[in-house]
Amino acid sequence: MKKYLPLFAAAFAATLLLLTAATVRSPRIRQDSTGYTPDLSNEYLVTQYADASGAQGTFYTIENDRFFLIIDGGWAENEQAVRDVIKAHGNVVDAWIISHPHRDHAGAFNAVYAAPGDIEIRAVYDNGFDYDFIESVGEPYDDITVMETYHALTADDPRVTHLARGQVIDICGLTFRVLNAYDDTVLATVGDEKDYQNNASLLLRVESARSSMLFCSDIKYDMNDALFAAWGSGGADLLSCDYVQTGHHGNWSFSDEFYDATGASVFFFDAPAGITENADFPASRLVSHLAEKNGTVLDFSTAPNRVTLK
Repeated sequence: MKKYLPLFAAAFAATLLLLTAATVRSPRIRQDSTGYTPDLSNEYLVTQYADASGAQGTFYTIENDRFFLIIDGGWAENEQAVRDVIKAHGNVVDAWIISHPHRDHAGAFNAVYAAPGDIEIRAVYDNGFDYDFIESVGEPYDDITVMETYHALTADDPRVTHLARGQVIDICGLTFRVLNAYDDTVLATVGDEKDYQNNASLLLRVESARSSMLFCSDIKYDMNDALFAAWGSGGADLLSCDYVQTGHHGNWSFSDEFYDATGASVFFFDAPAGITENADFPASRLVSHLAEKNGTVLDFSTAPNRVTLK
């Protein structure tokens, strides 16, 4: 009987390894940027990454021991960095959320999605943009081919869900409240610049058991009053949260009043210091305002930056 024990032990170890790999795909986690060490058995770690292009871009992950989510991904030049992060999480993306199909948000996604290799992408969520509409009215601020590529890749894919304003949806155990998406409200509020894509990007309130974070994507100042009235203290009172990803990389976006209403303690700017510390950009003034309010401001100069949804 004893001669079978080594074989039994080896088989048991192999089985245990497989079970562990199936249920725990996150690398062991360190402290977040506030000094808190998350318990990934029941909490979620949010990570902001700098863009390999050296420019502004948006790439976040949300993870725990069971799930791995991505928000955007940055420029096409960020593709390898995104692939490396996915590989470190077992090459499985449980959910990939695209706030809007601009180059600095969906470029890397397009590259990975077109040639996934060993990567498994289980679900995709976007802002429900009307691609025929943008083709007809044009795009003043970005290369329209990124949108066209995204549409061609995902149009007939059953894994894709188009999110809608007011929707409340469970994604990987987190509650996502959709406070902005493409619809008639954007068309009526977009402003003279006709920046439909930025203003139609997703505004998401992400909630765990005891924490919440507001992802403002690239929404600009045109939408400030309508969104503040709908979701601020005079409306549904859903802006209050612990953490905020500032809109449009901190530039030409929401008002001080909007950000003050969140009461957040940590604010993310998806930009390098060349923008956040440059007086030529509104982001620098917003950084100063939030710091004066005792908020912690994080940008690419200290990335990867992390907070915990407790």
